[in-house]
Amino acid sequence: MLRALLLLLFVIGMTVTAAAQSPGINPRGLAAHGSPVIMGMVEEPLQTVIRPDRLPKTATSKRQSNGTYIVELPQPLDYLVGYIFRVRVQEVLKSDRRVRANQTIEVFSKFQLEGAVSLPKGQQVLLILAPFTPKKEDFEKTSVVRSGQSLSQGGTTFNMGARYYSVAAEANGAVLVTEKNRKLIEEIRAAIRAR
Repeated sequence: MLRALLLLLFVIGMTVTAAAQSPGINPRGLAAHGSPVIMGMVEEPLQTVIRPDRLPKTATSKRQSNGTYIVELPQPLDYLVGYIFRVRVQEVLKSDRRVRANQTIEVFSKFQLEGAVSLPKGQQVLLILAPFTPKKEDFEKTSVVRSGQSLSQGGTTFNMGARYYSVAAEANGAVLVTEKNRKLIEEIRAAIRAR
């Protein structure tokens, strides 16, 4: 059961990694008006924020008329809250007076099936950030589970006092630094300089 649950989380994580930017949202405009904008390197595997009280206790299975069983997997929307990524800031393109080069920041990404931000470890990214202040009523019963740690172990308490950022406009505010995206990144830099 636990292996199936971890496999499901891995599949979901990999599908959000491949998510493309949504049409109609211009990252150049976001960068010019949003703050801060950084270039950074994703340092650690993601940490998962969960609601342990909503984790399924056991898997349910139903016997079919032909004698086989169907196992019903838990729905991630029931217990997954989001992900925390640690990003080492390499360059500040637009500052908010708090983020600095060579600093590690924590980026929170809300769990959703489409349009979510996924930042693979070791990937250089351009991020258009927004401050994220967790609401006590939404996060007081949550736990943070490190990559590879069993969800049933519970993890550590979500740190309400930490300084978090989120990515502006979800996946549209994150641009992977690749040869394919070089022109877009230069256009974002030019939009910031022109502002």
